[in-house]
Amino acid sequence: MNTPAARIVKAALCTAIFWISVAAAQNSPPFIPVALTDAASEGNAAFAKKDFETASRAYERVLSLDPQNVMGLVNLGLVEFQLGNTAAAEDALRRAISLRLETSPAWLTLGMIQMDRGDADAAFASLAQAVQHDPLSARARNFLGVVIGRRGWIYGAQQELRRAIELDPTYADAHFNLAAFYMQEDPPAIELARRHYHKALTLGVEKDAAMEKTFSPTPGNP
Repeated sequence: MNTPAARIVKAALCTAIFWISVAAAQNSPPFIPVALTDAASEGNAAFAKKDFETASRAYERVLSLDPQNVMGLVNLGLVEFQLGNTAAAEDALRRAISLRLETSPAWLTLGMIQMDRGDADAAFASLAQAVQHDPLSARARNFLGVVIGRRGWIYGAQQELRRAIELDPTYADAHFNLAAFYMQEDPPAIELARRHYHKALTLGVEKDAAMEKTFSPTPGNP
């Protein structure tokens, strides 16, 4: 049986953007917080349009005004990855973590980058940190579940993915991923997989050939 792969694609990063705090600039001259906010707003707007070059320049301006702006570093890391600048992305994220260890978005984004390049052990460590520092993050639970499943712990993957769905019932990729890991049981949990696959479809996920073949009626069995 061809089992569908979990949905881990680089484009998934486009759904994440993090608020940039101006708290670190409160003791600066009055014009700096305004300039910082303007730069952050420009970066966020460009990011939403997938104009990553403009977003990168805007977040660089944020950091020129406030070099220790943690969310500025996280967002810069995210857009640099979208631009294919993996080394620059990881550098920005690790700088954010060095400033504030408990920055879950930095761990999450770092883990997603590591998953994208197939470094499962590093991704597991980073995503575990993301969940530890923000246990209510459905995204972190989803990606942790996938990396756990890739390490062969199917039931652990299902547990994390069910938790992601509890936190966000409309999380389409989590439903799809849970269906994929239900299909990896021996024997496959067909009805549970069907339920979550169909939910993922209603939430906008494209049809998967392996799932469609599995769930299509066979001749004589409507």
